[in-house]
Amino acid sequence: MSKTINNNAKQALNMFKMEIANELGYNYNILSGKVESNAPQNTIEGISKNVLAGEQVGGAMTKSLVSKGEEILMKMNKDK
Repeated sequence: MSKTINNNAKQALNMFKMEIANELGYNYNILSGKVESNAPQNTIEGISKNVLAGEQVGGAMTKSLVSKGEEILMKMNKDK
């Protein structure tokens, strides 16, 4: 099974990731596509904080997308 990638969707999700990262005080590295903490990079501490930052950003993105989906579903069902 092959996936076709919608570049517009991918770009929108990356922009969303960057917005959430900035809101949480993290950096979004455009070249690597990864969220980075403000800890010194290439150290054990930096790597562990980057993992935590990625988890927090991903969790916030998921929470926001689910909330938006719920709003849309409620509007759709309200009209019925």
